[in-house]
Amino acid sequence: MTDITSPSPRLSQQPAAPPAPGIGALLAQAGYRLGGRLAPKLAGRIAADAFGRSRSKGGRTEFRMPLGAQTFDIAGNDDVRRGYLWKNDGPTVLLVHGWGSDSSSMIGFVKPLLALGFQVAAFDAPAHGESAGNKTTMTRFVAAVGAAIKSLGNVQVIIGHSLGSIASVAAVAKASPEHARAVQRLVLIAAPVSLSTVLERWANSHQQQLPRTVTDRIYDRLLVQNGVPVSHWDISVLGAAMDVPVLVVHDELDPVVPLTEAQRLLRSLKNVRLEQTSGLGHSRILSAAPVKELITRFVGDARLTSTKLESGND
Repeated sequence: MTDITSPSPRLSQQPAAPPAPGIGALLAQAGYRLGGRLAPKLAGRIAADAFGRSRSKGGRTEFRMPLGAQTFDIAGNDDVRRGYLWKNDGPTVLLVHGWGSDSSSMIGFVKPLLALGFQVAAFDAPAHGESAGNKTTMTRFVAAVGAAIKSLGNVQVIIGHSLGSIASVAAVAKASPEHARAVQRLVLIAAPVSLSTVLERWANSHQQQLPRTVTDRIYDRLLVQNGVPVSHWDISVLGAAMDVPVLVVHDELDPVVPLTEAQRLLRSLKNVRLEQTSGLGHSRILSAAPVKELITRFVGDARLTSTKLESGND
């Protein structure tokens, strides 16, 4: 493990105190407490919808072609029908953004990857960016990543951020043997180990403070929505059999996903390396020059060749 000192000012040694809940959050907490006693199933359904919301307000982002990109079709997925492609002669690197973000958050990786000869692809996940909707599920997110892998046909590197890391590992685990074997490098940035840990932190956060009866009903509701238990979405389980080299990059004081999550990944995956940053938090880690240099070095060391798979091959 290597510490990467950020050129940005270091964060304080203790995470900042969370802001006091506003009047809306206080009213919601009171409503959930009452609902937990009188109608826990209804309260859980409302809370599950809040947990699945991918936009704080407004609708889809207006389509704007990223500089230097062209679109590519994503077949077999009703949520996401196209992505962005920066063409090159080498194998493809797929960028997968996190929950509540969009493909533009990963744009800083495009230029250095192109300089190495890679082709780079990205897309907006269901109910993110230009994709329609305001809320989604991990099942739909994973399906979109899988459809992009299948449509591109030669994805050999995947770089995921936050919940996009879970979606990436799960999509590779579910891919056809041919497409799964093609993936030679995985990079997981600020990754939670599982959706369960994310849900528990959210439910118990300063802003939510959900009663246990309501949180338990969220699990029930998400089982219906996803078709699998929340516990299914777990990198340590889905990625346990993978022997592909994995680079985990995590900030020591990430306020969204604690460093202990990265340390759990270090213990549970076969071929994994952890690089720790200081002062970059959960989102700025994507734009830090030392992080981009680290990742391009890790990917470039693979010396991958452009072995083209047939797109859509099962």
